[in-house]
Amino acid sequence: MLVGIISDTHDHLKMVEKAFNLFIEKNVKYIIHLGDIISPFVVKKMKATIGDKNIKVIATKGNNDGDVYLLKKLFDEAGWTFYSTPAMINIDDLKIFIMHGYDGVEFTEKMAESIARSIGADIVLFGHTHRTVLKNINNTILFNPGEACGYLTGKSTIGILDTKTRKVELITLN
Repeated sequence: MLVGIISDTHDHLKMVEKAFNLFIEKNVKYIIHLGDIISPFVVKKMKATIGDKNIKVIATKGNNDGDVYLLKKLFDEAGWTFYSTPAMINIDDLKIFIMHGYDGVEFTEKMAESIARSIGADIVLFGHTHRTVLKNINNTILFNPGEACGYLTGKSTIGILDTKTRKVELITLN
């Protein structure tokens, strides 16, 4: 099964639409958003782009997400899941830990690596830093897809996880 992974969209509707269309084209069954969606209108764009496709979206709150109440409400209305804290989820018998990030880049990356070493997850996903990371730590995949918005790095990047092979593909959208 394929899982789309995206983070740090920061209201960039064009890149949200481009990423979600690519996820649809690749036939993903889930999309995991690792935070900093920002505004509720982005969730409306996500829903409109997915349309009647049977794709579940799971998200965790980012440090810049504004109206968390409405974000959660829109996710609930779509039949999706929005976590206000980091969470351990299960997809295709894989334990996947999802979080946004905290404080600066180095702290977030060290925390994510520490979690990968200690929590018993198959995969640890995080965002926040706007930098791509793909490592294997003690047979745990550690992945940050970077920023979908492309504001800081000039690159809009996302990922696709194959749950059967446990391989992650990093994709540049621009």
